[in-house]
Amino acid sequence: KQLIFSAISVARTEIFHDKNEIQRVAKEHDAIARALSRVHGEFSFIIFIPSKSSDGKASGSFRGGHIYYGRDSLGRRSLLVNKSLRGIVAISSVAVETKSSENLKMQTYCDNIESSNSFNMNWEEIPAGIVYRMDVLSGVTASIRLPKIVNAEVDRLLSEFVESSCLYTSIFDLSDEVTKQSNSERAACVLLELLDRAVRRRVAQAPIPSSNATKGASVAVLFSGGIDSVVLAALSNTHVPKNQPIDLINVSFHVGSSGVRSGPQSPDRLAAKLSYLEMKRRWPERDWRFIAVDVPYEEVLKNEKHILRIISPLDSTMDFNIATAFWFAGLGQGRIMGRGEIEETVPSHSNKSVMKGGLDEPLLRFANKNGESKQAFCKKSNVQRQCVRMGCTRSAPPDGCIFGACRFCCGKLQGPISSFLGKAARLCPEHNDNNTGAARKIRLRSEVTQERSGAMSSESYTAISFDIRSRAKILLSGVGADEQMAGYGRHRSTFERSGYPALQSELRMEIKRLWTRNLGRDDRCLSDHGKETRFPFLDEDVVTFLEKIPLELKCDMSLPAGEGDKLILRRVARMIGVNECSSLVKRAIQFGSRIARVSDKSRFGSQRQATGQAKHRTLISSGND
Repeated sequence: KQLIFSAISVARTEIFHDKNEIQRVAKEHDAIARALSRVHGEFSFIIFIPSKSSDGKASGSFRGGHIYYGRDSLGRRSLLVNKSLRGIVAISSVAVETKSSENLKMQTYCDNIESSNSFNMNWEEIPAGIVYRMDVLSGVTASIRLPKIVNAEVDRLLSEFVESSCLYTSIFDLSDEVTKQSNSERAACVLLELLDRAVRRRVAQAPIPSSNATKGASVAVLFSGGIDSVVLAALSNTHVPKNQPIDLINVSFHVGSSGVRSGPQSPDRLAAKLSYLEMKRRWPERDWRFIAVDVPYEEVLKNEKHILRIISPLDSTMDFNIATAFWFAGLGQGRIMGRGEIEETVPSHSNKSVMKGGLDEPLLRFANKNGESKQAFCKKSNVQRQCVRMGCTRSAPPDGCIFGACRFCCGKLQGPISSFLGKAARLCPEHNDNNTGAARKIRLRSEVTQERSGAMSSESYTAISFDIRSRAKILLSGVGADEQMAGYGRHRSTFERSGYPALQSELRMEIKRLWTRNLGRDDRCLSDHGKETRFPFLDEDVVTFLEKIPLELKCDMSLPAGEGDKLILRRVARMIGVNECSSLVKRAIQFGSRIARVSDKSRFGSQRQATGQAKHRTLISSGND
């Protein structure tokens, strides 16, 4: 606010002697747009600026003024407008119903409205990246696009990236394949740096809830277990204070009560468990709280009417399904699953599949390599991975080492800790003789036994389950990753039909339509619980970088699904030491959480009948009014 009003003050000083009122207002409009272009992050705004008299002072009588309103360049915050009422222009972050108009002091105008439905149906999403100005007396509207300002640091990184690519090629006379490989690695390094900054901006100084029930969690991640959410959680670990937990919220839907604590799992729930276990091994010092939000379909029906109001003006069944998943995830009402329970339940599903229509459908799908399908669960892999210590080419064990290092480097990494303690630290359960991998497995079995017998204290909440509601005010979402790095199945279909040029065009279109297709709806659903969603993958610097680099560095459609799509992000995941999720095939949230499966079947008879733009069919009119 201070930035905007400072810009207005400067503009009015510059145009003080300009007698042309139209030019004065236009210059003020331009000053506000330039000020807003300097805001880095998610925002929408409505500002009323009263008119000034010719001497620069406020007039004693009402002389009108202008309302400025709009959304950031990508439309990451919701803002709607309704111009269907005579004499009224309504601007709001959510569609307002007629019966609530007394709260807006609009009751006297309700005679102009034939029905509440006519009012609700005429709300429209305000386009992103435009600053609108409306004269409050005449209703005349003008608009200016937000100027695009590229961060000088991003320009520098892009220049260095291009120069180094040309330099390596000219000096070493590299083949096209080797050049592409080296460029991909450097591009992933730059993306990692920009994503890290984007996450830091969004979690630094996050408000800590006053409720003691959450033990001070200030940040939560909408955690599907896929590569997008895992990377965000891993980067959050660097910037959230070590004494605070980080909530990993995973939502799953089911019919009846059989799915709450047992029974079939959703694909996202299983993927999240796998990724959670890897993160616990990778960063054991962090208190990762896996919050399982299990939603029976009866709860969806109870809240159906309310969710439909929130997503208005959107009304398709796809919008309802996605919004429902986000709404319950944002609510964060679930139970904390302990590590012991997760380790016990995940292996029990190994090599099993879910029956659907008489055909075997794996819950999780990984990249196909050499014609073999790697289906999914959490069977421990014996495949060795490279040591995380820079310059080391030795292999590290697939799990167990807390550093993700080989035996030699693990000892080196424990050295400084031993020096500080004045004795051998012996921290790693995999590489220390008195705490071997076998001993670790025995200890874990003992912990599970203690959980079953109730011997563990209630404070050991990382090992047992109990009900909770996440109070974290900041929610991190992975929206934007698939749209920029070709993560959806439709992107592969486009490539197979028309090649990279068509795919490039589609990705550009995806970003341009995010404001109307995704972001407004998602923001309305998640902020309904008094929380703020932030989108690191849609950070201005990240978007600029991904827009400038060649498409072939972001994805390689010659590689199988789960490997070639979002290729650059999969490299980033491996760089920070998370590998389980790096070859998972994408599932959209409505399918991964199974809301589409339980909702569409009850409304349309099957998922096939519920096409993406099919209008939502309300089953009952109960719920929250």
